[in-house]
Amino acid sequence: MTATAPAVAGGNYYAEGVYCQTDVRRGVTTTRTGTRLLCLTTDFLKGFRRAIQDECGPAADTVFKSVGRKWGGFLAKRFEADMTAHTGRPLADFTMAEFQANLADLFAHHGWGTVRVDLSRHDRGVIQVTAEHPVFAGLGGESDTPVESLMAGTFAGLFSAVFDRDLDCVQTACAAKGDPAARFVVGLTPRLAAAEGWVAAGKSHDDVLAELDEIRL
Repeated sequence: MTATAPAVAGGNYYAEGVYCQTDVRRGVTTTRTGTRLLCLTTDFLKGFRRAIQDECGPAADTVFKSVGRKWGGFLAKRFEADMTAHTGRPLADFTMAEFQANLADLFAHHGWGTVRVDLSRHDRGVIQVTAEHPVFAGLGGESDTPVESLMAGTFAGLFSAVFDRDLDCVQTACAAKGDPAARFVVGLTPRLAAAEGWVAAGKSHDDVLAELDEIRL
């Protein structure tokens, strides 16, 4: 990605009324490229989450993160294909601002929360992501531990594919714990190896960033 580049052609790719087309007779909603969309109710998501937790027990978060990571890789490929077709430029030629804006539109349009990507520490090997109203935080009530393992996995898979590196993602703040929003750090897998332990020990997002700054790979 570059610091400067031509403006995105064609306007907001995810604009309502343009991105989705619904065939009422068939009961099918598709994107502007013909990809089918599946709408899930809150009750379904609650039941899905509870079923995984009941089936997998303590390993549920690992399962959610693994599934999210795989899906995040697929999402990155779809995102790049759609952006390239829409703008006539590969994702690698996007400015950081274009990348962040379109990724935020992607998440918001599909109901996955209001996502902000902070690349200000990219030169130190860390990407920060903030998500307001993410999927799972409002489903299970209060929690002593972060609950967005599916989203953490999604960010890990997505950014791994975009930057062609083996990256991991750890949630450092969670609305279900009483934090204002969900926050995540993304970085090289070895760099983040101890991060989940820091979060479990009660370290804040800023504390985790400070710890990561001390790690040299």
